[in-house]
Amino acid sequence: MIIAKFNIDIIVHKSPKIVWKAYIDPQNMIQWTKYLEKVEVIKGEFGEVGAISHLHYLEKGRSYILEDKLLSYEEGKKILSKVSGNKMMIEVETILDSHQDGTKISMNWKGMNKSLLIKFILRLMQGKITKHGKSELITFKSLVETHGSKFPEKSSGNE
Repeated sequence: MIIAKFNIDIIVHKSPKIVWKAYIDPQNMIQWTKYLEKVEVIKGEFGEVGAISHLHYLEKGRSYILEDKLLSYEEGKKILSKVSGNKMMIEVETILDSHQDGTKISMNWKGMNKSLLIKFILRLMQGKITKHGKSELITFKSLVETHGSKFPEKSSGNE
């Protein structure tokens, strides 16, 4: 049962090839995904359906790990993952399409849970989750448009 969902579209003023390469790079993901500190592939190979990665986060002094299982992968076009942990399960589908101004990224996010409390919390937080997702994609867009497919590492100063 879907509890919370959102769809975000953004145009990146770079070619689909550059955007795809930037999007699938786990080290780049750390640069544009808030609180993400490390991506660790624990089963399979990157880009292989069924591959599992652990996403290591540090948020407000609290660390946690989410599991990301690759459900579908179409090179240069689409990724579908199931992210689970912290009593949630989220399906994230990202689609890249050629656009007259560069590349259109469409992100479709669906949060699910069986717990009544978590369902309630997800529904209440849907607006905040959507805003957070949009903010991350705007950061991604800025990094791609500035640096191309390889982002500089985050500074290790005061974070």
